[in-house]
Amino acid sequence: MVSKIRKSFSEGVKTSKKKSIYQKREDEYQEVGFVEKGVFLPLEETNINTSNDIYFKIKDLDYYIDYENLEKVSHTEDTSLNNLIATKRLITEKTELYKNDELVFSLPDSFTFDVLLVENENYYISFLDEIYLVKEHFKLEEKETDPLLQKLSVFQFSEDISQEKLEEVLSLWKEKEYTSLTKQEFIYWMEGKGDFKEKNLFLIGSTAQKEKWDEVLQKYGFFLENDLEPYFFHEGDQQLTKGASTHYQYLISNSTTKERVVEMLSGIPKPTPPPVSNTSSGGSVAVLNYHFFYDAATEACNESICISTENFRKQLDYLKNNGYKTLTMQEFYDWKTGKLNLSQKAVLITVDDGAMGTDTHLPAILEEYQMHASLFLITGWWDISKYQKNQYLEIYSHGDELHHNNYCAGSNCGYKPLLLSKEEIVADLNLSLSKGVGKLAFCYPFYQTSKTLEAALKEVGIPLAFAGGNKKATRSVSNYYIPRYVVYKGTSLNQFINMIS
Repeated sequence: MVSKIRKSFSEGVKTSKKKSIYQKREDEYQEVGFVEKGVFLPLEETNINTSNDIYFKIKDLDYYIDYENLEKVSHTEDTSLNNLIATKRLITEKTELYKNDELVFSLPDSFTFDVLLVENENYYISFLDEIYLVKEHFKLEEKETDPLLQKLSVFQFSEDISQEKLEEVLSLWKEKEYTSLTKQEFIYWMEGKGDFKEKNLFLIGSTAQKEKWDEVLQKYGFFLENDLEPYFFHEGDQQLTKGASTHYQYLISNSTTKERVVEMLSGIPKPTPPPVSNTSSGGSVAVLNYHFFYDAATEACNESICISTENFRKQLDYLKNNGYKTLTMQEFYDWKTGKLNLSQKAVLITVDDGAMGTDTHLPAILEEYQMHASLFLITGWWDISKYQKNQYLEIYSHGDELHHNNYCAGSNCGYKPLLLSKEEIVADLNLSLSKGVGKLAFCYPFYQTSKTLEAALKEVGIPLAFAGGNKKATRSVSNYYIPRYVVYKGTSLNQFINMIS
C-alpha cells in the first residue's frame, strides 16, 4: 500500500477524474470542495511512511487531495497573460474557478486575485500556474499600478531595409527597454480588455519578413506579427489609441534616422513641411490616373491597371501625411489658366472608365479621407446615377461610345476616336454631356489624341483634355494634351512618391 501511494505522488499531477478537496482539521481530513477531471495541481513534498499517508498537500495552499486517480505530468506554466498589467483585484466570497465555461474548482475560502483580463464581464486570473475564469461571488477593488500604455506605436520595416539598419533599430528599442506585443495582446489592448506597461510597441510585416528576420528578432527579444486580419494598417505619422477605427503604422526605411525612430516611439509628429512656393510659371502638378479598385481580401483583379484598396489607402495616407491637397477639377483649371496660385503641394486624382470598384470602393474611400477625385465615365456603358455618391467624386466625360480599340470604318480598323469625323465625335460628346457629366474636362480613350478630337472638344465647349505621358502638368502645356501618371497594380509606394515629388 505504501508503495502504491508513493507511486501516485509527483511534484505535478493531473486529475484523471473529478476529485474531492480536503482540509485538515484537528488531525482529520474533511471534504470541503472539489476539482474536476483534467486539472493540473502542483504538490508539496510529502513523507509517505505508512498506509495512512494517503493525502497530498497542494503547493502553497491549505488544501489536500487523496492519492487516487492522479496522473504524473510535467507542466509548463500558462504565461499567455503574463505581460498584462492588473489594474483591479478580485476578492472572492467562495471560490469557483472556470475553464471553457466549465466549473473546475470549488473551494470554500476567500481568495484575492489580480485581474489580468476582462472579457464579457468575466474576469481572468492566475491560479496554480494556470489561467482561470471567475464569474460570480466576488467583489472588485482598484489597484495602483505603474503608468499604463495609453498610446501605441505600430511599426513596419520597408521591404528593402538593410540588415544593418534593422539591427540598429532593434538595438535602439532594446536600449530604450521596449518590448513588443503579440497580435492577441494587441487585440486585448485595442478592445479595452487588458492593460500593458508604457514601453510596448507592435511590430508588423510580411510572412517573408517574419521568416527572414526570425533569428535577428529573437536575438534582440522582439517578434513580428504577419497575420493581421481583421486589422488593416495605413502608413501614417501618428500613434494608435484604444478603440480607434483607423489604424496607423510608422514605416521605417533605410533613410529613417535614429532620432526619428525615438520620436515615433513617443508619438512626436515630424515637422510640417513649409508651403511649396510657386514660381511665376505656376510650378507643376502631378495628375494621377487610376482605373479599377478591388479589395484583395474578397476580390480578384488580374488587370495591370487594377489597384487594391489597401495600396490606394497607402497612397492617400502618404498624400495626407505629407501635406498634399487633392484638387477639384475647377481648382486644377483655375491653376492651369493662371487664376489660382497653389500655396501647398497638390495633385489631381483622375479615374478612367467607371468599371470595377469605382461605384463602391472609390466613393467610400474618398469620403473617408475627404479627398477629391474626378471620374471620366464611359456614359454609354454605365449609368451615371450609380456614381453620384458624395461631394468628393466629380464626373466628367470619357465619351459615350468612343471607347473601342478594334473599330472598323470601311477598310480601316483601329481606335474608334481616330476613325470618326469631327461631326461624329461632336455628336458622341453631346450625347455623353446630355447624360449629366460635367463639361469642364474630357479624357482621351486609350490616351489617343488627334487634331480632329481637339477640334471637336473645342466646338462642344470642353476646355480641358487629359492624355497619358507620365510627367507633370505645367501651365505651359496645352490644355488639350495634359499628361498623367498611370498608377498600376505593381506601382510601389516609392514609385508613387517619385511621381508626385
